[in-house]
Amino acid sequence: MSVKRDTEWTGYKVHLTETCDADLPHLIVNVETTPATTQDMEMTGVIHQDLERKQLLLIEHFVDTGYVDGEHLVTSEKRYEVDLIGPVAQNGNWHAKDIQAYDNSKFLIDWENEVVTCPEGKQSKKWTAKQKKDGKEEIRARFGQTDCKTCPARQLCTHAAVNPRQIVLRPKEQHEAIQARRSEQTSKEFQKQYAKRSGIEGTISQGIRANDLRVSRFFGKDKTHLKHIFTAVAMNVTRLFSWHMGDTPAIARISSFASIAA
Repeated sequence: MSVKRDTEWTGYKVHLTETCDADLPHLIVNVETTPATTQDMEMTGVIHQDLERKQLLLIEHFVDTGYVDGEHLVTSEKRYEVDLIGPVAQNGNWHAKDIQAYDNSKFLIDWENEVVTCPEGKQSKKWTAKQKKDGKEEIRARFGQTDCKTCPARQLCTHAAVNPRQIVLRPKEQHEAIQARRSEQTSKEFQKQYAKRSGIEGTISQGIRANDLRVSRFFGKDKTHLKHIFTAVAMNVTRLFSWHMGDTPAIARISSFASIAA
């Protein structure tokens, strides 16, 4: 069973990948079916592996936030030469919600010497790298008890009653990739580029409304996956026929109010 916003269901998830060239029909090129409990983040690498196997790797891959983290940003570029385009999740702790607070982005990191310097100029006393249960590497930098206890800006840094500040980091390449993406994803240029991804939302809607994509008439993941593939094939055939008849992919509708603003 899985829950997404107001929707609860028991069964599976489907992950669709389609082309989005402006001058060509938009065709579904990959279909993945997973149990409902499988997180989207677990599928980014799997999708790239399947696309590589089919010799259909993309130059740019527009994805939802759920498919993007530091590891995928680095791996997609280095291993598959794919530019993974999608926003990373914003930091959800209280530091990120207070513009004056000292979140991780305000600390200077000396990766070579394994030292972190806080905004008040104090350096970390301990640097620990370990592997989590999911196999991902995590770095923890801990500051000195005395430095934090007497710091005049302690309330901007930590709400701990006694313990000093400790920041959690990803490996260097992943950390820098996340920080760079968080910086660029607020720009108008990124948002304009990322608007291409809206096409897959239309595909999902078409699959649900016209092809019963969310309804499985079979028990078991393999049979459900086969049903998802047949659905994708049917949608592709319809799109190719429409393209042959001169019906090109529609541009997203602009409301009357939005057109006045433009």
